[in-house]
Parts: sequence; C-alpha cells; structure tokens
Amino acid sequence: MIPMHAVATGDLQRVRWVVVHDRMPARGRVRFAPGRLGQLQADGVIDELTVGGADITITLSAQQSWRARGEEIRVALDEALREPAGWRVEPSERTSEIARAAEELLSGPIGELAASHGGAIELVGVTGDQVRVRTSGACHGCPASASTLHDRLQCELRRRFGDEVMVSAESASAASSMGKKLLKLLVR
Repeated sequence: MIPMHAVATGDLQRVRWVVVHDRMPARGRVRFAPGRLGQLQADGVIDELTVGGADITITLSAQQSWRARGEEIRVALDEALREPAGWRVEPSERTSEIARAAEELLSGPIGELAASHGGAIELVGVTGDQVRVRTSGACHGCPASASTLHDRLQCELRRRFGDEVMVSAESASAASSMGKKLLKLLVR
C-alpha cells in the first residue's frame, strides 16, 4: 500500500489525500485516472480530481458520502498511483510557468555556461514538476553536467517554484550516439 492519509477540508464532499509516492501524476485537473478510480470518476461518484505537489484532492458528487465510499476510493487511489502512465491530467498554469522559467534559464545564464564549455542543454519537456532536458556537445557525458543541471538549473527552479521540482537529463538516442562516433572516425 502506498503511504497516504486523508485530510479534511472545509467542504464535506472534498478530501485532500497526502501521498508519499515518488511517481505522482503531473499537477493539474485529472481528466482520466486509471483503473477503478477512473471508473468511479466516469460513473459520477467522483465529481473532481486534482493533483497537487504531494497530494490529490478528490471531490465527491453531491449524492455521495465519504463515510460510504472512503475506503473504496482509498484502495482505488492506491491502485491508480501504481499506473503513472495511465493518468490524463490537464496541466496547471504552474507547468507552463516552470517551462517558461526553464527556457529562460537555458537560453540565458545556464545555457551560456554550457556554451562556454562547448556544450548545450535543451529543454525536452515539463510534466507537472518534472523538467526533462537533453545535453549535447561537450556537456553530453561530462561529469560536471550533472552539477550544472542540479546545482544551477534545479536549484534555481526550486527557489522559484518549490522543492518538488526535479530536473532529469534524457540520454541521446543510440542512433545519434552511433552517428557521432562514425563522424569522429571519418573526420580523422
């Protein structure tokens, strides 16, 4: 069972579930949740699902009660969280703000630092609080690039948006890496 606990809100139909899980869905309003939770949503038992940083707020429809449905929803939420790829979330405004800030930093001071060493860092995408980048040139495979990504980019994004923001680097495709190796052999 994924560790979680319910916190009452001012609305009797709404409960905030605080979740300790390393693969939370993106922040925003949930359009579709996987498994039984999604079925409860489709059946009209759940009126609204919203994902925050470390919590999921669930609002029941007016004719439902937490006393009657609470345990069923807790089990369904646990199962749904085990399928992170199955969530369909309408991104929050925060996701757009994080993406804009990451682009600004990568085209500004952090990008300039990478370029001064013969490398580059590009934004691949932002999903909730997860920022994915790709390194190339001298940055690709450089041990110092991890420091640049975490000590500079992630630190600045966390300063602006909170400690939930995580930066990860995607590796280049095998074809791209093979192409670079072949090019080096041909240039010699």
